[in-house]
Order: sequence, then structure tokens, then C-alpha cells
Amino acid sequence: MNFMNRRDFMRHSGIAATAGTVALRSGGKVLWASSPGPASVSPSDKVRLGVIGIGARALQDTYSFTVTPGVELVVACDVYQDRLIRAKELFGEKLETTGDYRKILDRKDIDVVLIAVPDHWHKKMIIDAMDAGKDVYCEKPMTYTIEDGSEIIEAEKRTGRILQIGSQWVNSPLTELAKKWIDEGRCGQITLVKAWENRNTPSGAWFYPIAPDGNEETIDWKSWLGPAPQRPFDARRYFRWRCYWDYSGGLQSDLVVHHLNTLHFLMNETYPRSAITYGGSYRWKKIYPETEVPDVVQTLFEYPNFTYNVSLTLNSSSQGFGAYFMGTKGTIQVSEAALSFYTDDPFDDSGWVLATWPQKMQAEWVKQNNYVSIDHQWAPGTCTAPEANEHYDVIGDPTDLHVKAFVECVRARKKTKESGLEGHNAAVGAHLANLSYRAGSRKVLWDGKKATLA
Repeated sequence: MNFMNRRDFMRHSGIAATAGTVALRSGGKVLWASSPGPASVSPSDKVRLGVIGIGARALQDTYSFTVTPGVELVVACDVYQDRLIRAKELFGEKLETTGDYRKILDRKDIDVVLIAVPDHWHKKMIIDAMDAGKDVYCEKPMTYTIEDGSEIIEAEKRTGRILQIGSQWVNSPLTELAKKWIDEGRCGQITLVKAWENRNTPSGAWFYPIAPDGNEETIDWKSWLGPAPQRPFDARRYFRWRCYWDYSGGLQSDLVVHHLNTLHFLMNETYPRSAITYGGSYRWKKIYPETEVPDVVQTLFEYPNFTYNVSLTLNSSSQGFGAYFMGTKGTIQVSEAALSFYTDDPFDDSGWVLATWPQKMQAEWVKQNNYVSIDHQWAPGTCTAPEANEHYDVIGDPTDLHVKAFVECVRARKKTKESGLEGHNAAVGAHLANLSYRAGSRKVLWDGKKATLA
């Protein structure tokens, strides 16, 4: 069988790891490691997989499934014929293929489906799959509109199927460690979280190469459009669909939804109370005038006890990806591959103010307030870390762990970390941000049921 090379699907270059293994280390020492599962799985626990939409990200997800013991890839579906040819090249000639996803759902021998299609298809395919008795792993965002979320949650409850959305960072060991630190109070009171994600290539801005044979003979355009507005075939829309509002929410639904899902997990939050977004298409629209979504967005989300500022650009790769969780005792910095904690030991330097008082008044105030020195250390609490400043990094792709967690939930029939409710709430934030942007940067409020413009 001709499996793809693991390096083709690692998100970080230069990482050498056993297939499916993720490890946490500090100072070069491995502290924790996990592989997808046991060396062997009994036949009764075998999970048979069908893939709906086997494009670029789906290939990465599918690889993570194939390195999870006990998972058997059976069939793949796509409306583009060449992707099915490529799937057979990568996963073997025994792989069955089809151009109609309903044929996968009709099969009684398929246990789970991986859905990795454009956003505008997510709701229908998720609900169709659960109604057909399949457990579902769907790529983020869960929804194309806010209204889609309640329908998916209702179907999840009605059918009792297992659903997981593909924002993999909630199953990263770095995220788990960050949550431990936050929950134990290491940061003190967190009142500000800042996140960013930056890219600087055409592919990073979703202007993917258009296949030479991408036409109506090789692509079932009508099926691909589905519930989207009908229009004549356009290869740019098919291969670069994230650049169009008809199929996607651009930066917010592709990237910000990852940040929101992780934030909610770490901060034990559900959804933002409001959002306001500024931005525009400052660069790529001059090169690709057909694009509709912005290449720079800055969104301020409001939560009950903190604010969350997310900045993204497709015009610079400086600083890459990351977030700061800023608290009164310390700050956590997290990225895709590293986690750091910095204790906060500010000095309340009142000397320059006291210097304006008469000397006798200064002396009395210092005595009354037990002010040890002019540069008295301000410490609202003590850091619980054995060492004040720590740094960890991770080897491997958390997608493997995310898939592993999903398969374990399928076997145990238990709820995933990112089921319908979590997927909906993360997507809500992205949709609020887009509503704000498209309304001329007006503030959008959310009461848990509806969005209103302030």
C-alpha cells in the first residue's frame, strides 16, 4: 500500500517523529509522549471510515485516522475526479471512491465519516450523516451561519451520535498544560487575552494553484454548489473557495474560530457577548480582484471578565501564530509548538510621588503602610510554579491526538471535547466578527440566541 510520506502532512518543517506520536518536552527532555493507540485493537473495536471531500486538509486528517490503530479507511468521496485518483495513489488501489456522498451514508459498514468540504455544506452533511447513523468528525468551522448551529445540536441530541469539530488545539498537550496553569491560579486574574496569526504567501491567503484540468468535465460543479447561490462554473471559486462569502467566512471562520475554541476551553467560557471588527483587503484584491474577503482583520471580543483581542494578516509572517493570556500574577504565551510562563513581579515605585510630600509626611506614610522601601514589590499573590519562568515545546501534530480522542469517544460512546455546543459557540464568535466587519465595523451584540447591531 502506497501511504503518503508523513513529512508531507506535518504542519511544522524539520520535526522528526514516529507516525502519530506527539511529545512534550522542556529543556530538551521529553516529559510526556502519546501515540495514537495500543499496538493492536480487537476486531470488535474496528472503526470503518468514509471521507467526504478529500482535498488538502482532508488528506492530513485522513492520514491521522490511518495511523490510529483499529481505524480502517474504506471509501472516499469527492466531486473532483482527480482527487479520487490521488487518494488511491496515496492510500492504495483498494480504496473505494464515489462522487456522491449519499452513497457513503447509505452503507451499513461505515461507522464514522470525516467531512472536509466547504463551509456552506457543513450543516446538511453533518445532519444527513447523523441521521444515517454515522458518527461525525467535521472540519472547522462547524457552521456557515449562526442559525446552522441550533439545528446541528438538535440533530446530535436526537440521534445520539458522536460529533467532533476539527479545531485540534484543545487536544494539544500544550493547551492542556496551559489550562492546568490557569485553573490553579498561576496567572492570577486574567483580564486581557491577545492573539495573532500572520501569513505572507498566496497559498496562505487561499489563492491555491488551479489544476490544469479543473473544468466542468472533471468537477461536478452543480453538486459542489449545492445550497450556495447558483452561478456558472468558475475554477477560481472551486479551488479558492475561502475567498468568497458564498462558501466561507474568510479569516474569521478559517482561523479565528481556532483561537476562539481554544480560548473557551482554557477560560471556561461559552461565547463572547459582543464583537467589533476592523480590517480590509489592502493587498490581495489588487492582485486578485475577484476576492471578496479581507486580508487583515482585528477583532475585539467582549467576555464577562476579560477582553479578547485577535489580530490576523495575510500580508506579513512576522510573529506567526500565538496568544498571550495576561494576568495579575503572570502571563502565559502559547503558540502551535511552544508554551511559556512568565511571572509578573512589578514594582510599585511610589518614590517619585512621595518625593513631592514633606519629609515628615513621607516617613509617617511609609510607617503606616508598612512600606519596606521606595521600590516596594507589588505582589497580589505568589506564583505557584516551582520555577517562576518555564518553557515547553511539542513535537508532532496535535491533529493526531484530536483524531485519537474522537475515535476513543466513538468506542466509549461519550461526548467529545468539541461537540456541537462547543463547535457552535466558537463559530458564533467568528460569525459575529464578520457581521461587524460587513456592517461597517459596527459593534455586534450576542445574547445567546440572536445577534443585534449596537
